[in-house]
Amino acid sequence: MPFERHKYTKCAVIVHGKSELNLVKYIYTNLHLPVKIIAKEKGNKSIQINGLLAFMQGGYFKSLKSFADEYSIEYDNKNKCLLNFKLFIIMDTDDCDEYTRDNYISGELFRGHILEKYIVPLYNIANLEEIMIKAEIMVRKISGSEKGSYYTKIFPINTKPISIDTIEQVKVFANKIKNIKQTNMLEFIDYCLSQLEVAKK
Repeated sequence: MPFERHKYTKCAVIVHGKSELNLVKYIYTNLHLPVKIIAKEKGNKSIQINGLLAFMQGGYFKSLKSFADEYSIEYDNKNKCLLNFKLFIIMDTDDCDEYTRDNYISGELFRGHILEKYIVPLYNIANLEEIMIKAEIMVRKISGSEKGSYYTKIFPINTKPISIDTIEQVKVFANKIKNIKQTNMLEFIDYCLSQLEVAKK
């Protein structure tokens, strides 16, 4: 498989909740990428924009070296930096005020954090469900109790080897959201697809 060539993790994703976790799993299992998901209680509890900085304190977030060790990221000991790595964060924006939302989207929220230069804030305005409806991936709004099973169905985990078909599934999803201005999740998908191309070389 192409991604067995990757010795180090090139990408980690902090997810808002279970729905985003299912989406990220769908993408990385279809592309066989070594993506690490960072979630609160396996996505069963949500991480909100207002609580992001508190979540990203202490533990393995306390230094770049401890973060690199935790997630198998290439680390330059001489220059004290991570190599070939991005930390994506996928958040809904309907649970914070406009000022905080804008600071999150611009990246200003992370100014001074040790991971600042590696962070790519991804947003869904107002939430992932609305984006999925705009993209015609979902036909209606669903209740909170339905979300876990529903997103598992529309974003199934791929257990088969990587193939043209599994890659095409991700590209189809990318095409459905590419013109939706209320989200920038395409940045994450494009990065994943670019890593696929790197692995082929």
